Amino acid sequence: MGRQARMLTSNICASEGTFFSQEKFIQAVAHAEIANVRVLRLQSANSSAHLFGLEYSHTHNRRSVSFAPFGLPAYPNDADLRLECVSSLIAQLKTILTVGFDWNVRFDHEHLAKELEGCGLSYFNDTTHVLRLDRPYGDIFREFSASARNKIRRAGRNGVVVYRATESADVGTYYQMYKKMIAERPSWRFIHNESTFSALFNLKDDVILLLAKFNDTVISGGWFIRDGASFCYWQGAMKYQYKSYFPQYAVIDCAIRLGCIDKMKSFNLGQSLKIQSLEQFKSFWGAQKVPCWTFVWRNPIWSSISRIRSVIHGTRCPISSISEVEH
Repeated sequence: MGRQARMLTSNICASEGTFFSQEKFIQAVAHAEIANVRVLRLQSANSSAHLFGLEYSHTHNRRSVSFAPFGLPAYPNDADLRLECVSSLIAQLKTILTVGFDWNVRFDHEHLAKELEGCGLSYFNDTTHVLRLDRPYGDIFREFSASARNKIRRAGRNGVVVYRATESADVGTYYQMYKKMIAERPSWRFIHNESTFSALFNLKDDVILLLAKFNDTVISGGWFIRDGASFCYWQGAMKYQYKSYFPQYAVIDCAIRLGCIDKMKSFNLGQSLKIQSLEQFKSFWGAQKVPCWTFVWRNPIWSSISRIRSVIHGTRCPISSISEVEH
């Protein structure tokens, strides 16, 4: 997989799959988030291994496929974990009616990345920030940066209290805060409907919404997902007028505590997308930057047709992601 991939250390590896390929997660997103999409289940011809994803419908019975949505990782449901099913699953995707597909691979699934590379798929590397939870919380806390420890303590002194949301009304409270952030910072990679948050909130065994309150006002929140043996920080929002109270530090600190209590192997703070402020924020927690991968396949026939049509119409129309596939 290349030099960067080989830097992945064995003490954060996990053989578990990922929550984001499970049917309940894919069903929740498909029903709440996107029109013209259905749940896709690919079944290996030679085993019980299977994979859930999203299939987007296009004109002329064409489709594009994503395993899993929002840039999250995918992994086959394969009881023996030998991944001999991968080539069979890929073969089912490479049809004339498939415009393309994307497949993101989690940081500790290098073995899957090697299988996909062996199927001839193109890929590019990125990095995610991972904190190992292989020691007591107190030891982990001492390895936070001095700045992070100070801000966590100041949040407590300021009266910020973090709690787990249990009522559906809490989702609406978070969404109003989230909408305001989108309006103020329009460069978000994915923008979700309130129905998506509500659908995921109902997956209570796996999805946790933490909210930070000052007096009676919710001022920050974060979504955390039990993803196999890794606790994943999916998304957060904050009321910026309360930034000096450091509520987001309190939220993430609480989530790391929960990950330790649940005996998770790692806490995944996610990618920074080359945004320097995010890079710095995630470094405060003692997280390592480790590689993850995105594999893509674009049908050469439809790619050629798209290029020809763009030349005829005098526009540039690349197929760079499934959301940009020409309808």
